[in-house]
Amino acid sequence: MNVLPLIKSEMLLVYGELLRRRQALFTYVAYPYIMTFFIIFVGSSVGSLENFEVRVGVNPFLFFIAASFNFLAILGIVDDVLWSPIYDDNIGTLPYVLSSTTPWFLRLLIIPIPRLVLTIILGFTSLVPLFTYFEGVEGFLTSLLLMGLACLAGLLLSTFAIFLACSVSMVMGESWRLLNIVRPLMMILLGIYYPRVLMHFTIRVISYLLPSSHIVDLTLYTLVGGGTPEVLTVLTMLGLGIALAIAYGPLSYGSTKSLEMKKLREGVKT
Repeated sequence: MNVLPLIKSEMLLVYGELLRRRQALFTYVAYPYIMTFFIIFVGSSVGSLENFEVRVGVNPFLFFIAASFNFLAILGIVDDVLWSPIYDDNIGTLPYVLSSTTPWFLRLLIIPIPRLVLTIILGFTSLVPLFTYFEGVEGFLTSLLLMGLACLAGLLLSTFAIFLACSVSMVMGESWRLLNIVRPLMMILLGIYYPRVLMHFTIRVISYLLPSSHIVDLTLYTLVGGGTPEVLTVLTMLGLGIALAIAYGPLSYGSTKSLEMKKLREGVKT
Protein backbone atom coordinates (compact mmCIF):
# COMPACT_ATOMS: atom_id res chain seq x y z
CA MET A 1 0.00 0.00 0.00
CA ASN A 2 1.25 3.47 -0.93
CA VAL A 3 1.29 5.49 2.28
CA LEU A 4 2.38 8.79 0.70
CA PRO A 5 -1.19 9.86 -0.24
CA LEU A 6 -2.28 9.06 3.33
CA ILE A 7 0.52 11.20 4.77
CA LYS A 8 -0.32 14.02 2.34
CA SER A 9 -4.01 13.98 3.26
CA GLU A 10 -3.18 14.00 6.98
CA MET A 11 -0.83 16.96 6.46
CA LEU A 12 -3.49 18.88 4.51
CA LEU A 13 -5.98 18.25 7.32
CA VAL A 14 -3.63 19.35 10.12
CA TYR A 15 -2.03 22.37 8.43
CA GLY A 16 -5.31 23.53 6.91
CA GLU A 17 -6.90 23.54 10.36
CA LEU A 18 -3.96 25.45 11.85
CA LEU A 19 -3.98 28.07 9.12
CA ARG A 20 -7.73 28.48 9.52
CA ARG A 21 -7.37 28.95 13.29
CA ARG A 22 -4.49 31.43 13.33
CA GLN A 23 -4.94 32.27 16.99
CA ALA A 24 -4.29 28.61 17.80
CA LEU A 25 -1.18 28.70 15.62
CA PHE A 26 0.08 31.81 17.41
CA THR A 27 -0.54 30.16 20.80
CA TYR A 28 1.29 27.05 19.63
CA VAL A 29 4.34 29.09 18.63
CA ALA A 30 4.26 31.23 21.79
CA TYR A 31 3.66 28.38 24.24
CA PRO A 32 7.34 27.53 25.07
CA TYR A 33 8.07 31.22 25.76
CA ILE A 34 4.93 31.68 27.86
CA MET A 35 5.67 28.63 30.02
CA THR A 36 9.34 29.53 30.39
CA PHE A 37 8.75 33.10 31.52
CA PHE A 38 5.84 32.10 33.78
CA ILE A 39 7.98 29.48 35.60
CA ILE A 40 10.93 31.86 35.88
CA PHE A 41 8.69 34.69 37.09
CA VAL A 42 7.20 32.50 39.83
CA GLY A 43 10.55 30.89 40.67
CA SER A 44 12.42 34.18 40.91
CA SER A 45 10.07 35.25 43.70
CA VAL A 46 11.49 32.52 45.96
CA GLY A 47 15.08 32.29 44.69
CA SER A 48 17.55 34.03 42.39
CA LEU A 49 18.30 32.97 38.81
CA GLU A 50 22.00 32.87 39.68
CA ASN A 51 21.31 30.38 42.49
CA PHE A 52 19.42 28.14 40.06
CA GLU A 53 22.34 28.15 37.63
CA VAL A 54 24.81 27.29 40.42
CA ARG A 55 22.67 24.42 41.76
CA VAL A 56 21.51 22.93 38.43
CA GLY A 57 24.47 23.87 36.25
CA VAL A 58 22.57 25.46 33.38
CA ASN A 59 20.99 28.82 32.54
CA PRO A 60 17.36 28.73 33.77
CA PHE A 61 16.06 30.30 30.55
CA LEU A 62 17.69 27.51 28.52
CA PHE A 63 16.57 24.80 30.93
CA PHE A 64 12.91 25.82 30.94
CA ILE A 65 12.65 26.64 27.23
CA ALA A 66 13.99 23.14 26.54
CA ALA A 67 11.55 21.61 29.06
CA SER A 68 8.63 23.57 27.58
CA PHE A 69 9.58 22.55 24.06
CA ASN A 70 9.81 18.92 25.20
CA PHE A 71 6.35 19.20 26.69
CA LEU A 72 4.92 20.78 23.55
CA ALA A 73 6.64 18.28 21.23
CA ILE A 74 5.40 15.24 23.12
CA LEU A 75 1.94 16.67 23.68
CA GLY A 76 1.61 17.86 20.08
CA ILE A 77 2.60 14.51 18.62
CA VAL A 78 0.76 12.34 21.14
CA ASP A 79 -2.49 14.25 21.60
CA ASP A 80 -4.07 13.51 18.23
CA VAL A 81 -3.14 9.84 18.42
CA LEU A 82 -4.66 9.72 21.88
CA TRP A 83 -7.91 11.52 21.09
CA SER A 84 -8.59 10.71 17.41
CA PRO A 85 -10.15 7.24 17.96
CA ILE A 86 -12.18 8.52 20.92
CA TYR A 87 -13.48 11.46 18.87
CA ASP A 88 -14.44 9.16 15.97
CA ASP A 89 -16.14 6.79 18.40
CA ASN A 90 -18.18 9.53 20.07
CA ILE A 91 -19.48 11.07 16.83
CA GLY A 92 -20.26 7.62 15.41
CA THR A 93 -17.77 7.59 12.51
CA LEU A 94 -15.35 5.02 13.92
CA PRO A 95 -17.05 2.01 12.19
CA TYR A 96 -16.64 3.79 8.83
CA VAL A 97 -12.98 4.48 9.57
CA LEU A 98 -12.42 0.86 10.55
CA SER A 99 -14.24 -0.41 7.45
CA SER A 100 -12.06 1.58 5.04
CA THR A 101 -9.33 -0.05 2.95
CA THR A 102 -6.63 1.61 5.08
CA PRO A 103 -5.68 -0.52 8.10
CA TRP A 104 -6.57 1.33 11.29
CA PHE A 105 -3.19 0.57 12.88
CA LEU A 106 -1.42 2.10 9.86
CA ARG A 107 -3.60 5.21 10.07
CA LEU A 108 -2.67 5.65 13.72
CA LEU A 109 1.02 5.36 12.81
CA ILE A 110 0.63 8.11 10.18
CA ILE A 111 -1.18 10.59 12.43
CA PRO A 112 2.01 11.79 14.25
CA ILE A 113 3.95 12.64 11.06
CA PRO A 114 2.46 16.11 10.35
CA ARG A 115 2.85 17.05 14.02
CA LEU A 116 6.46 15.90 13.91
CA VAL A 117 7.20 18.24 10.99
CA LEU A 118 5.41 21.09 12.79
CA THR A 119 7.42 20.39 15.94
CA ILE A 120 10.69 20.71 14.03
CA ILE A 121 9.56 24.04 12.59
CA LEU A 122 8.57 25.28 16.05
CA GLY A 123 12.00 24.31 17.33
CA PHE A 124 13.46 26.99 15.05
CA THR A 125 11.15 29.58 16.65
CA SER A 126 11.91 28.67 20.27
CA LEU A 127 14.99 26.56 21.03
CA VAL A 128 17.28 27.79 18.28
CA PRO A 129 16.94 31.58 18.87
CA LEU A 130 17.38 31.39 22.65
CA PHE A 131 20.24 28.88 22.65
CA THR A 132 22.04 30.76 19.88
CA TYR A 133 21.60 34.07 21.73
CA PHE A 134 23.05 32.74 24.99
CA GLU A 135 25.70 30.31 23.71
CA GLY A 136 26.44 31.17 20.08
CA VAL A 137 27.37 28.40 17.63
CA GLU A 138 27.66 25.79 20.38
CA GLY A 139 24.18 26.69 21.57
CA PHE A 140 22.84 26.41 18.02
CA LEU A 141 24.21 22.86 17.72
CA THR A 142 22.88 21.93 21.16
CA SER A 143 19.41 23.21 20.23
CA LEU A 144 19.38 21.00 17.13
CA LEU A 145 20.28 17.99 19.27
CA LEU A 146 17.52 18.83 21.76
CA MET A 147 14.99 19.20 18.93
CA GLY A 148 15.89 15.74 17.67
CA LEU A 149 15.55 14.23 21.15
CA ALA A 150 12.17 15.92 21.72
CA CYS A 151 10.82 14.58 18.41
CA LEU A 152 12.10 11.10 19.24
CA ALA A 153 10.45 11.27 22.68
CA GLY A 154 7.13 12.17 21.07
CA LEU A 155 7.35 9.39 18.49
CA LEU A 156 8.34 6.69 20.98
CA LEU A 157 5.37 7.52 23.18
CA SER A 158 2.87 8.08 20.37
CA THR A 159 3.48 4.78 18.61
CA PHE A 160 2.71 1.86 20.87
CA ALA A 161 2.34 2.96 24.49
CA ILE A 162 -0.39 5.46 23.56
CA PHE A 163 -2.24 2.94 21.36
CA LEU A 164 -2.34 0.63 24.35
CA ALA A 165 -3.57 3.36 26.73
CA CYS A 166 -6.22 4.50 24.25
CA SER A 167 -7.46 0.96 23.56
CA VAL A 168 -7.71 0.07 27.25
CA SER A 169 -9.59 3.29 28.08
CA MET A 170 -12.07 2.76 25.21
CA VAL A 171 -12.73 -0.84 26.22
CA MET A 172 -13.33 0.21 29.85
CA GLY A 173 -15.68 3.03 28.82
CA GLU A 174 -15.75 6.64 30.05
CA SER A 175 -12.64 7.14 27.91
CA TRP A 176 -12.77 10.95 27.97
CA ARG A 177 -12.69 11.04 31.76
CA LEU A 178 -10.02 8.36 32.07
CA LEU A 179 -7.66 10.00 29.62
CA ASN A 180 -8.16 13.40 31.23
CA ILE A 181 -6.58 11.80 34.29
CA VAL A 182 -3.94 9.77 32.44
CA ARG A 183 -2.73 12.65 30.29
CA PRO A 184 -1.48 15.00 33.05
CA LEU A 185 -0.11 12.03 35.01
CA MET A 186 1.87 10.99 31.95
CA MET A 187 3.43 14.44 31.68
CA ILE A 188 4.52 14.27 35.33
CA LEU A 189 5.90 10.75 35.03
CA LEU A 190 8.00 11.71 32.01
CA GLY A 191 10.05 14.01 34.25
CA ILE A 192 9.88 17.04 31.98
CA TYR A 193 9.64 19.69 34.70
CA TYR A 194 10.32 17.47 37.71
CA PRO A 195 13.51 15.37 37.31
CA ARG A 196 13.06 11.63 37.64
CA VAL A 197 15.89 11.30 40.19
CA LEU A 198 13.81 13.34 42.68
CA MET A 199 10.69 11.16 42.36
CA HIS A 200 9.52 8.70 44.99
CA PHE A 201 10.83 5.19 44.27
CA THR A 202 7.43 3.75 43.28
CA ILE A 203 6.68 6.63 40.92
CA ARG A 204 10.18 6.38 39.48
CA VAL A 205 9.65 2.69 38.66
CA ILE A 206 6.46 3.58 36.75
CA SER A 207 8.37 6.35 34.99
CA TYR A 208 11.02 3.88 33.85
CA LEU A 209 8.30 1.93 32.01
CA LEU A 210 7.54 4.91 29.74
CA PRO A 211 9.82 4.90 26.66
CA SER A 212 9.99 8.69 26.38
CA SER A 213 11.08 9.20 29.99
CA HIS A 214 14.55 7.92 29.09
CA ILE A 215 14.81 10.41 26.22
CA VAL A 216 13.66 13.26 28.47
CA ASP A 217 16.31 12.20 30.98
CA LEU A 218 18.90 12.30 28.20
CA THR A 219 17.77 15.86 27.40
CA LEU A 220 18.50 16.88 30.99
CA TYR A 221 21.93 15.24 30.86
CA THR A 222 22.62 17.07 27.62
CA LEU A 223 21.72 20.43 29.17
CA VAL A 224 23.66 19.91 32.37
CA GLY A 225 26.61 18.42 30.50
CA GLY A 226 26.92 21.44 28.22
CA GLY A 227 25.65 19.66 25.10
CA THR A 228 28.16 16.79 25.26
CA PRO A 229 26.82 13.86 27.33
CA GLU A 230 28.96 10.73 27.63
CA VAL A 231 28.61 8.25 24.78
CA LEU A 232 27.71 5.39 27.14
CA THR A 233 24.94 7.49 28.71
CA VAL A 234 23.53 8.36 25.29
CA LEU A 235 23.56 4.75 24.07
CA THR A 236 22.06 3.42 27.31
CA MET A 237 19.16 5.87 27.41
CA LEU A 238 18.42 5.67 23.70
CA GLY A 239 18.58 1.89 23.87
CA LEU A 240 16.21 1.69 26.83
CA GLY A 241 13.71 4.06 25.24
CA ILE A 242 13.67 2.33 21.85
CA ALA A 243 13.64 -1.17 23.38
CA LEU A 244 10.63 -0.30 25.55
CA ALA A 245 8.77 1.22 22.60
CA ILE A 246 9.36 -1.96 20.57
CA ALA A 247 8.37 -4.17 23.52
CA TYR A 248 4.97 -2.46 23.64
CA GLY A 249 4.45 -3.28 19.95
CA PRO A 250 2.80 -6.74 20.05
CA LEU A 251 0.62 -5.88 23.05
CA SER A 252 -0.39 -2.59 21.45
CA TYR A 253 -1.20 -4.17 18.09
CA GLY A 254 -3.22 -6.92 19.79
CA SER A 255 -5.25 -4.48 21.88
CA THR A 256 -5.89 -2.27 18.84
CA LYS A 257 -7.09 -5.20 16.73
CA SER A 258 -9.28 -6.42 19.60
CA LEU A 259 -10.86 -2.98 19.93
CA GLU A 260 -11.29 -2.80 16.14
CA MET A 261 -13.24 -6.09 16.07
CA LYS A 262 -15.36 -4.99 19.03
CA LYS A 263 -16.32 -1.69 17.40
CA LEU A 264 -17.12 -3.36 14.07
CA ARG A 265 -19.46 -5.81 15.83
CA GLU A 266 -21.22 -2.92 17.59
CA GLY A 267 -21.80 -1.09 14.31
CA VAL A 268 -22.80 2.56 13.81
CA LYS A 269 -24.14 4.54 16.75
CA THR A 270 -27.58 6.10 16.37
